Amino acid sequence: MSQRTVSAEKLKEIQDLAAGWGKIVARRVFGEPGPGTDVDFRTMEQIAAAAARGLIEGTLTTLVEQQAQSMPTEQACPECGYLCTVGHEDRTLKVKDGEITLNEPVCYCPDCRRDFFPPTARAAAGHSRLQPDRAADDR
Repeated sequence: MSQRTVSAEKLKEIQDLAAGWGKIVARRVFGEPGPGTDVDFRTMEQIAAAAARGLIEGTLTTLVEQQAQSMPTEQACPECGYLCTVGHEDRTLKVKDGEITLNEPVCYCPDCRRDFFPPTARAAAGHSRLQPDRAADDR
């Protein structure tokens, strides 16, 4: 059973958790006394942005790795059905406020001489995939 949406309550819970981590970041950077009066708001904002980028990277990397671990070691080619070994390649993706590098699963079909990204199932309407379905373009 897959979960395609996250409830508003769960998103609020996640935001509250991240706010708690923000407090930890602030203490890590400036210690218990906090920033002195010589630290301007722009500097504080830079620290918060760096923490947010790290949180985005860590969350997305972990979620994609968890998805990859749940996949079988072979996937059927969407074109011919040949069972292809699932490998992994680093891929840089642009995300909100930066870039992350993911080690995503990828397959190559020697019969069709094409790469494909498992799983081959189409995403539901309104839900994007990490790699667009290009089967129609490859024919």
